[in-house]
Amino acid sequence: MPNSKTYRILSLDGGGSWALIQVKCLRKLFAETFNAPDPTGHEVLAKFDLVAANSGGSLVAAAMAENLRLSEIEKIFDDEKLRSKVFSRLSFFEKSLLSSAARIFKIGAKYATKRKHQALKEILPKISRLDLMQVPEYVAVDGHIKTQFLIIGYDYYRNRAEMFRTDCDSLASTSVIEKKLKNLPPVTQSPSDCLVSLVDAIHASSTAPVNYFNEPAMFKVNHKLKYYWDGGVTGNNNPILTAVTEAICNREQYEIEHIQVLSIGTGTVSQLQYDEEIPVKYNELKAKYEEPGLIKDIQKMGTSILNDPPDTAAFVAYMILNASMPAKPVDFIRMNPVLRPMMVSNANGKHWDLPAGISKDEYVALNAMDMDAVEDKEVSLINKLCDNWLNNSGIPNQAIRSDSSLNCLIGHPDFDTAQADFKSWFTVAN
Repeated sequence: MPNSKTYRILSLDGGGSWALIQVKCLRKLFAETFNAPDPTGHEVLAKFDLVAANSGGSLVAAAMAENLRLSEIEKIFDDEKLRSKVFSRLSFFEKSLLSSAARIFKIGAKYATKRKHQALKEILPKISRLDLMQVPEYVAVDGHIKTQFLIIGYDYYRNRAEMFRTDCDSLASTSVIEKKLKNLPPVTQSPSDCLVSLVDAIHASSTAPVNYFNEPAMFKVNHKLKYYWDGGVTGNNNPILTAVTEAICNREQYEIEHIQVLSIGTGTVSQLQYDEEIPVKYNELKAKYEEPGLIKDIQKMGTSILNDPPDTAAFVAYMILNASMPAKPVDFIRMNPVLRPMMVSNANGKHWDLPAGISKDEYVALNAMDMDAVEDKEVSLINKLCDNWLNNSGIPNQAIRSDSSLNCLIGHPDFDTAQADFKSWFTVAN
């Protein structure tokens, strides 16, 4: 049961425009758990001790830090003009000859990194002026400083993950570990990764390479120009494993007795093998067989940061906190709509079919849709997928582990089941 020593984590996956799902999910959770249909960002953040986020999820986290209402954050993703500011297309003259040629094979950058940075500053003007270390005090409700942030980027030249923390005393930080192990005297200067703005951190975290932005995010850290790609390159598009590690490192100094996790994704797709033996109603439910080759491999690697590593992270983090492997962990909640085939059994036997409420054309379109969904018709489909999931109308919840029929083995099979466990966290005064 929740107690004064409970440490709550909100983990937000990357996923570009699909991060709209996270906002809609939080709106429903807070409406039905706290009777708050449109809370401010600070009201949401006050329920958590740590918010870990990557890419599109980091934009949601930063917008909450700005104290926008969830309806206002939803508009950032729903409004085509605002989306197009973040995903600002390169003009013909901004593309190199090589990049233009590569786009023939659907490879190469489409968006301007520098214009994204400027758009983030315009959308989030208040926090763009705050260093990371100032954010917890800014988001505090009633003067109670509680919520810390952890944003993940990829250091372009060092080829290493960069953890942008608001907690400069975190025992997961290299500089703090060094001081502790070497018994160094305390210093007044804060670690350099706390001396960048939250907007700069999310700019780093959301600059996806290869098929998306034309150059790394660039800004000064400790007076030195640094270059960053999206944190998903580190395998942390789902940052939950990093978040759990952060909590465990600080368990002693913050007297943490119990960890609760709410991990919200941005939608995922699970297809059948191309040689699936059980009858399939539509061939589109199976992965298309394609011969491996240079172009195809580059295309796959350009989007691989959204796929298996984040799924693995959820299971590893779950096992760290749940060694007994409960089938439905009340305190580890993964919430994410999964577009997948559904096993149907009837008098004629078994076969795979579409999820309820989704047509074949919609399934194909969603399956093919990239994270940079900027057109209204694309976002409309994401909304439909999300609403179907939120209302338990056919789209299941992503399991931490699934069985051979793709049904939930570990985790929560649907949104309602997951929401019920989230509500249970707050049955005792928090």
